[in-house]
Amino acid sequence: MQRGSIKKHGKWWVLKYREDVLKNGVRARKDAYKKLALFDRLHQTKESVQALADVALASVNVADRPALSADSVQSFLEMFLTKREGGRGHALRPKTVASYTDMFRIAKPFLPQIELRRVRTPDINQIMRSVAADDEDGRRAQTVYANLKNFLSSAFRYAVGHGLIESNPVRDAIIPEGEDSDTYAYSLAETHKIMRAVKKPMAKAAIMVATFTGLRMSEIKGLRWEDYDGKVLNVRRGVVDGIVGDTKTKTSKAPVPVVKTLQKILAKHLKSNSGDGYIFHGETSEPVRFENLARRDIEPALTGKKVEWHGLHAFRRGLASVLHDKGVDTLVIKHILRQSVKGVAEEHYIKPSLERMRAALELVEKDYLKLRKH
Repeated sequence: MQRGSIKKHGKWWVLKYREDVLKNGVRARKDAYKKLALFDRLHQTKESVQALADVALASVNVADRPALSADSVQSFLEMFLTKREGGRGHALRPKTVASYTDMFRIAKPFLPQIELRRVRTPDINQIMRSVAADDEDGRRAQTVYANLKNFLSSAFRYAVGHGLIESNPVRDAIIPEGEDSDTYAYSLAETHKIMRAVKKPMAKAAIMVATFTGLRMSEIKGLRWEDYDGKVLNVRRGVVDGIVGDTKTKTSKAPVPVVKTLQKILAKHLKSNSGDGYIFHGETSEPVRFENLARRDIEPALTGKKVEWHGLHAFRRGLASVLHDKGVDTLVIKHILRQSVKGVAEEHYIKPSLERMRAALELVEKDYLKLRKH
């Protein structure tokens, strides 16, 4: 049982003791120090602060107290990214690893030079503030700070789960204010203008798929011709950064009806496509990178057309908005977008109906066709 040693250091009474720590996963003994009290009228002798020392040593002297990590914050975060295991014990998706890696790169210059076990919420707040202060032009989106907090929270939750620290200091940390992220939603009128401006069959087909199905870009990249029977697109996979993987959620893996307008567009696209493998593929037969497609074939076509390019996801938001404006039931909208639903009845008893989904999408198609007549 430790008693430690008490010494006066400057204006403070300081307790020195030994504690078990983990360094690179190896258990070791290390000197530790704790300030007990200022040297003042009430604390002029060692005996006057002994009770404070006893309290501080109480947890150290518990036999089953776990050894906490003495690794640096940076080395721990690097290890966390290497493990590719999230804070809840699940394997991280490639897209998540890529996002976390970006967040680590942003935070790295501002990580505190202290041991992992010493990190507290104020330290996390300082990281967040420093990252925000580094954005001198104020152009960093609000979502960047939310993603940074998610990354740190997942990493520190992992540390708690593996006994490296006692609690997650990120949970109550602040999120600095940033620019609003792009949440633009295309109207059908804007979509019509874009379709009139864009000439490449593949680009036009991708835009129509996004407009009339609400698929995410990763899901559009992952579509194969065998997923399409002429009436339904079966969403079975996603492609992120060229890597083929699962869909974003289990609910995302589901069929979506194809309206007649989209059927015609896909038929035209098929004439200039191999008809094998991915519906949207490049010369190598691998999934096309829509970022390059947009830069090469879409954005230049929109120059001077009074409509800006906000990415394929803006068509997904647009579809949700139009469906809502048409009075379509919220649950049907969720089924079309393949979003998760909450509530026992919605989740277990009200199953997606292709007929209801098709009827809702045909309402959108009807409005779009009216625009084409003018």
